[in-house]
Amino acid sequence: MRTTSIRFAALFAAGALALAACGGSDSDSGSTATADPTSTSDASPTGDPAVECGTINFLQPLPESIIFWPLITSRALGYFADEGIDVNLLPGGELPETAFVENGDADIASAGGPEVMQAIDAGANLIVVYDYWNVAAEGLVTLEDGPNNPADVQTVGLVTDSDAATVEIIWASLGLDPDSVTTITVGESPAIQAEALLNGTVDAVAGAISDFIGIQASGVAIKDIAPPEFRASPSASFIVTPETIADNGPCVEGFLRAWAKGTYAGLVNPEATQAMGRAAVPEEWVDEATGIASYEQSIVYQEPVDPAGIFGVVQKAVWQAQADELIAIGELDVASLDVSTFIDEQFIPGANDWDRAQVEADTKEWAAANIG
Repeated sequence: MRTTSIRFAALFAAGALALAACGGSDSDSGSTATADPTSTSDASPTGDPAVECGTINFLQPLPESIIFWPLITSRALGYFADEGIDVNLLPGGELPETAFVENGDADIASAGGPEVMQAIDAGANLIVVYDYWNVAAEGLVTLEDGPNNPADVQTVGLVTDSDAATVEIIWASLGLDPDSVTTITVGESPAIQAEALLNGTVDAVAGAISDFIGIQASGVAIKDIAPPEFRASPSASFIVTPETIADNGPCVEGFLRAWAKGTYAGLVNPEATQAMGRAAVPEEWVDEATGIASYEQSIVYQEPVDPAGIFGVVQKAVWQAQADELIAIGELDVASLDVSTFIDEQFIPGANDWDRAQVEADTKEWAAANIG
């Protein structure tokens, strides 16, 4: 377990700027998203939705992006429309995502575990209803044919000095002396990080997904060798208020169901998913390699951690371990925090109540109609 995911939002903000530099602009990321022009229809192809939810104001750490493809795929395949939902993607700001839910600007938001628990520690009344990223944003990557075990790594390149925490935590968790490995700050240039791996200056790079996207986009095949206990993390969870659950529970469930279907679509049909991403956010694909790397690096984050393949399961043990660590290092003021007091999985069964074969057929039909 680690606390470096406190940097989650900042890392993705940096990633968004890097992607925008490939052809977008700051104004693109600050505007309210509109319906994807590739969407099948505003009306449900299977009939009227059980509940007409209208607009749901939603906030995620990035503007519309292939990194969080379920928003894109669910729009393109009409899954939100099927639920009677029009998703309004809010532009972020200086405040954390939790604040937007607290003040009522966002109906649903995505936030990392530490951010959620810090907000609750400060008095916020928030409920976690679904985890869709259960992997830490940070990691330790080597070349695809490089060492598989951190114990075999001699030198680690740090993207920034703060990534030394990743090395310390990983080595300590394996019972290894963190001082036994040499660290070198290689900087934030993906090209330099990639070259350092290729020429043997470093055996591995400690950084985050935005860094790993850049390395892969440089044409270097990499793998993450951080141990499972390090990687397990509630990095992106959906949060709402108790009032939203009481007043609009069916709409929350519908949003989660559409998101789960869109997640599965992105996993089973990469070609269609990437094509949907190109249509929805073309500025991410000015550099094709960056767009592809963004999709491929985000796959492991989107995969369900539940052995049965259930989407959205909240790993309470992982949350509790992170809460205990945050308390131990002084990031939370409370003496103890029982995570079950703010986790509510009542919508998970309904979020997974759909036909996977139908989603596969939907993505094939979309591809046949939209990919030349």
